[in-house]
Amino acid sequence: MLIILLLPPGFRRFLFVLGGLALILLLTGIFSSSGLIKSLMGASGPVVVIDPGHGGVDGGTSGQDGTLEKEINLAIALRIRDHLRTGGANVVMTRTADTDLSPFVPGKTGRHRRDLTARIEKARKAGAVCLISIHCDWSKDKKRRGAVVFYNPRNNTSKELACLIQEELNKVQPAPQKAAPGNFFILNQSGLTAVLVEAGFLSHPEEAQLLRTPDYQSRQARAIANGIRRYYRW
Repeated sequence: MLIILLLPPGFRRFLFVLGGLALILLLTGIFSSSGLIKSLMGASGPVVVIDPGHGGVDGGTSGQDGTLEKEINLAIALRIRDHLRTGGANVVMTRTADTDLSPFVPGKTGRHRRDLTARIEKARKAGAVCLISIHCDWSKDKKRRGAVVFYNPRNNTSKELACLIQEELNKVQPAPQKAAPGNFFILNQSGLTAVLVEAGFLSHPEEAQLLRTPDYQSRQARAIANGIRRYYRW
């Protein structure tokens, strides 16, 4: 107390105001072990862009029962968002509903490329540290299954991030896989670290059923979020 009295009056007032603010935060529950971190990081933390593939007029692939890929992509992506925000990341979604970023225009071609370009531009404008694009796969071979994370082979950050996400996904899926290089437009963007997660095969009856369940969607989302956290050490 004596030390405080010896301080200049202006600095003493500053300390009293700071103490009062801390008390208010404590009483409102913000100044807890995680609350303050969330309130600070949520506003200015690293930006992660989560991209649920397809949407709107573009349903993507589908399962035998008619379940559309775009629905599963969005369900998993929203869960990833929630996990990352809980850890303090600033998450930007390319879509949060059944929409696309480049509506179909009769007589005008290139809608798909315009849609992908809009997603990439959204990540660039947000200043994202990474772009995570969520999809489901399909194959004529009904035995193919398993989530695979694709990366840009010319981007070491993309590869390392993909491998960590793959490690986490392998903990929750029945058929472990390896991260793989991919030649996808959304990955081949200079100055942007991106990975593409194929959450599983809708052409595999058992896996398609798993992908439709909220529990498996949550486990995959948590795994993907954990992989991102591991890479960026959050």
